[in-house]
Amino acid sequence: MSQVLPEVFAAAVRRDGAGPLLTYYDDETGERIELSALTTANWVAKTANLLVDEYDLEAGETVAIGLPPHWLGVVWALATWSAGASLTSKTGTLAITGPDFTATGERETIASALLPLGGRFREPLPAGVHDYGAEVYNHPDVFVPFDSPTADSSAYDELTHADLISTAEPIADRILTTRELTTRDGLRVLIGVITGGGSIVLCRNLDPTKLDRRVADEKVDRVLED
Repeated sequence: MSQVLPEVFAAAVRRDGAGPLLTYYDDETGERIELSALTTANWVAKTANLLVDEYDLEAGETVAIGLPPHWLGVVWALATWSAGASLTSKTGTLAITGPDFTATGERETIASALLPLGGRFREPLPAGVHDYGAEVYNHPDVFVPFDSPTADSSAYDELTHADLISTAEPIADRILTTRELTTRDGLRVLIGVITGGGSIVLCRNLDPTKLDRRVADEKVDRVLED
């Protein structure tokens, strides 16, 4: 197995590009979206192109993800690694925030309205904050990196690509979780699913009364406890 995360994800796309990788629910808004590995890869490529072409993200720089449990967090993590940069739990060179605007980047701050299909904000944004939904669609869904990461490149804080891959137990199951997938522990779940050929049902604002029905409808093998 490769020790570089973009290559691990690319292998998953080749293995089963059409199969569901991530199914996302928000029980407050009623949103449901299902992303295959191939659709996820298209979003990752567009986002990586945005990060590099618009915001000059380079290898060795960092990205902070200040999002709730959301499918875009997965996209941003994979796009960051594709660009050769790393994630950070601290203040990043760039930051992605939700509509609460709680994360700020040292150089640039990008925000997502967290609307269906990554839609743009409907109101003006604070000065200096860029609208992800207004910009990402302008970028191609094929990304060619200038500076690809290596196994020893930083991936999350002090952890390298090889560290994250080696400590993520492969997951072949379809799992349901409410966790953020871009924390240290959440990334191990995400990477475990990618390497193991599993899939994720990610629930934000989960209504407990819907849990049993969702497990049945989505053919979930197991629920990850918080």
